[in-house]
Amino acid sequence: MRDAHTSQNRTRIADLAARMIAEHGIQDYALAKRKAARSLGLPDTRGLPSNEEVDAALIYRQSLYEPEEQAALLLALRQQAVAVMRVFRQFNPSLAGMVASGAVSEHSLIELDIDADSSKDFEQFLVNQNIEFKTQDKGGRMAYLIYSEPTDVLVRFTAGEGHHFSSSGRARISLAQLEKLLPHPDVLADTLAH
Repeated sequence: MRDAHTSQNRTRIADLAARMIAEHGIQDYALAKRKAARSLGLPDTRGLPSNEEVDAALIYRQSLYEPEEQAALLLALRQQAVAVMRVFRQFNPSLAGMVASGAVSEHSLIELDIDADSSKDFEQFLVNQNIEFKTQDKGGRMAYLIYSEPTDVLVRFTAGEGHHFSSSGRARISLAQLEKLLPHPDVLADTLAH
């Protein structure tokens, strides 16, 4: 019975955290989960759902309330991600986060993980290309926020980590994998024409 109760609480926390992410633009999953647990009067230190459970709740929520808008937003963000990843191709970028998982909201950033030992080469590349950016500290690691439209891009360095998973343990998608997920341009043009 205890396992069922714990599982039910995890689901409730995941659902409320997904709502907070979608409606309030909270980017930090740990923060969203802790806030959700506190709002539900539950402990915010144990038995919290995984990021993947929150993603699943967010995808489910959006499939109920706004499926067409969700699909269009995901397509637009993934198309932007492909364009950005092509610009950064020499740094072997991988897509991570909400755009990779499909659990996007209007507040989602495109998150890229770059396998590099030094940020100096990447920063010099940005300067040479006249790409506006701001450096940030993300959990003790250097990250770059790149100003872009329709959404900004967050780039993190993952030197020495496994290539298939991001620093948060979530799956990463290579440029080739992402291109395969997108509809062929002819299919997209036919869809838009009808």
